[in-house]
Amino acid sequence: MWNKAASLSSLLRALMLFASLIMLAGCSDSYDDGLSAYENKDYARALKIWRPLADQGDAEAQFSLGYMYAQGQGVVADQEMALKFYRRAAENGHPKGQFNLGLAYQRGQSVEKDMGKAINWFRKSAEGGHTPAMYILGLLSVQGMGMDKDPAAALKWFQKASDKGDSRAQLALAMMYLEGLGVEKDTKKAMALLRKSAEQKNLEAIYRLGMMNPARGIDKNSPQAVEKIKKAADLGYAQAQYDLAGMYLKGKNLEKDEKKSRAWLVKAANSGMPRAQNDLGYMYLKGIGGEADIEKAVKWYRAAADKNFPKALYALGKLYTEGKGVEQSDAKAFELYKKAADLGDPEALYAVGYAYSNGRGVEKSDAKGAEWFRKGAEAGHGESAFALGNLYANGFGVSKSQKLAAKWYCTAVKQGHHRALEMLISRDPENSCGLPEDLLEKAKKKKSGKPLSAEGEAG
Repeated sequence: MWNKAASLSSLLRALMLFASLIMLAGCSDSYDDGLSAYENKDYARALKIWRPLADQGDAEAQFSLGYMYAQGQGVVADQEMALKFYRRAAENGHPKGQFNLGLAYQRGQSVEKDMGKAINWFRKSAEGGHTPAMYILGLLSVQGMGMDKDPAAALKWFQKASDKGDSRAQLALAMMYLEGLGVEKDTKKAMALLRKSAEQKNLEAIYRLGMMNPARGIDKNSPQAVEKIKKAADLGYAQAQYDLAGMYLKGKNLEKDEKKSRAWLVKAANSGMPRAQNDLGYMYLKGIGGEADIEKAVKWYRAAADKNFPKALYALGKLYTEGKGVEQSDAKAFELYKKAADLGDPEALYAVGYAYSNGRGVEKSDAKGAEWFRKGAEAGHGESAFALGNLYANGFGVSKSQKLAAKWYCTAVKQGHHRALEMLISRDPENSCGLPEDLLEKAKKKKSGKPLSAEGEAG
């Protein structure tokens, strides 16, 4: 007998299965359709296709939407929305989504900075096979950022990324073998890894490979090294451009040529290298390698100062003190000196002490002046030690003490300061500061008011 109920049930099951198959096929095709639209820059269509897929839990669609919000493609750029979709993709096991979520926690973008969470997501991403996550875990392990320094872990992650062809990891691994960090030193392995990285046009690898000597390790002065440095410089590697500028400036390994030095320094500075920007500012200030140009000097000092490069902060402060290329302002000069001093620049430590002692750009305070002169003296700055000696000799900002005055004058003498020696001898002719007799006699004959080593603005 025909079972009407059973047949109806079977028919319904068949129809549901057919509908499911159609839906699955449609979903698979839909993502590819969205990708095709995206590649053709039809962002509106890509969004229309991917949104419902993302709502259904498709991790690839969720990641793609996150990327479009991050880049402002077809929508107004919205980092919070990007993070929302990256998080959904990450929670669904998408390695790139996990990596980007880790970056957000590392940088504090649209979320509170949290290195612990960043590392957790990087690790998930790396375990899912995402090479950039392996590389960044290696970096964090070797630098001890958000975790204890762990060279063994760094070696493991760099090796994994290197095996997958990551040129940055190959370079990092090479440096570990070269320095014997977490592994036995092995120059041959280091060179082999550098070659692999260089073959992928990694500019730093090309640069470092040029300086490698199989027998001696790093050798920056060989003819081969100079040629490799030139090659890396021609390809746009800022450190190589900076090194080449130095060689031309000093006439070391290359014929001295200040014009070429400035030209290469311009290239390195345009790459955003703070040291190059600072030194280029100095060249324009002093007219080295071409005409002096105070406006360009200010421009490049400011570019480096904006990156908190201590020497540039000090140099720019000095221009404000002197009113060169900028409107004279002791207050602005002090602000810049203080920033550089907080970063440990010896000349800036002295400048802050001088500003307090003389009330330039800040309320006068001999006590604070003494505090900053002491910091400068302890950093090896002879003028600071001499100034501190004067404060003790006269009782300004500190309790008057000829003994301590002599101590700091001696410190200044040992740091090459001639006026300190003259002051010391005038007060205590028998005090030799423990200097050898021949050096003491030589110093006594000097009458220059300047320290033995010049105090130029640039390094």
